[in-house]
Amino acid sequence: MKELQQDIDSISAYLAKKQKAFDSVTDLTRSIIRNAAQAITQLHNGDKSAAKKTMASAYGDVKKAVKFGAEFEYYTRQACQEYAEARIFYGIVDKGVVPSQRETDVNQEAYLLGLMDVMGELKREILEELRKGGEDRAEAYFENMKQIYDTTRSVRFAEAVLSGFRRKQDTARIQLESAGSEILSFKKRGA
Repeated sequence: MKELQQDIDSISAYLAKKQKAFDSVTDLTRSIIRNAAQAITQLHNGDKSAAKKTMASAYGDVKKAVKFGAEFEYYTRQACQEYAEARIFYGIVDKGVVPSQRETDVNQEAYLLGLMDVMGELKREILEELRKGGEDRAEAYFENMKQIYDTTRSVRFAEAVLSGFRRKQDTARIQLESAGSEILSFKKRGA
């Protein structure tokens, strides 16, 4: 009986430590997702300076979260993907170019999924630019969308290898086609 109690006490101590780590990861991922969404909103509102600060905070949390390693990767994956989306969007809004995976400093899967998710943000910017009469800026965003889609079109892997990518890729194609139609309609109205 004494040996069983020692085993249970040892296992309980191990699980308590694991629970504490999980609680930390959960807090970090919530913070990352919240900050990524806030940075995207700030970018849509034209506040690049605030977005840069918000993303710096999110990046600090990303670095802390990934230190927990593979054990909690399932929980950190979504947060890293959201951060990648915000970082990619910032790069496009700030410099007009799609940042590389190395520049975003997230793993390959998060980067690819973030690329697909940023398509919706770019379409939103295109619509806003067209509403304001900014055809050149709208076309620049469209070119970014086209570049992302064209370069990722050949990425085809099983769902178990790259979960959610095919669905996001299909959505990205629809957003690209829709954005192109909006630009064409705008040009026809202006002619």
